[in-house]
Amino acid sequence: MYEYEFFDGDHFITFDIVEIDDDNETITVAISNQGRITQDTYCLLEDKKLTGICENRYFEYGLYLDRIYVNDFQRL
Repeated sequence: MYEYEFFDGDHFITFDIVEIDDDNETITVAISNQGRITQDTYCLLEDKKLTGICENRYFEYGLYLDRIYVNDFQRL
């Protein structure tokens, strides 16, 4: 399982990758936020600035569309 903790300014939000669908360019994640667990699917986008340097795919989360990079997830 791959997991990432994101701090939104108030709380830590934990993302766990459920599935990456390369054909449809989507990612499904389980989201733990303040004791609530939800599952959602996001479009995977590419950061052109990071092409060739590292994994450049990300999805946008939250009100401010923060970039959550697939490369930042760690295997547990």
